[in-house]
Amino acid sequence: MDTETKKMFELIVNKLNDMESKQNEIYQVVKAIEHANQVHRAEIDNVKVRADYLEGTFDNIGKVLNTRMSVKEA
Repeated sequence: MDTETKKMFELIVNKLNDMESKQNEIYQVVKAIEHANQVHRAEIDNVKVRADYLEGTFDNIGKVLNTRMSVKEA
């Protein structure tokens, strides 16, 4: 292999290594975003569960108050 071909080959290899490094970097960023999305989704699910629990509690309080009001009226 002559010197010029060897230099071109090394240049191509270096470019491929740079591309691979950038691809790995992008992959890491995508994985971090995916993880953040999963955490966010779990937090939203937790808030929904708490809201449903509070809604049930308020419904029960309303039923108790309605029952007491109807007992007082009778």
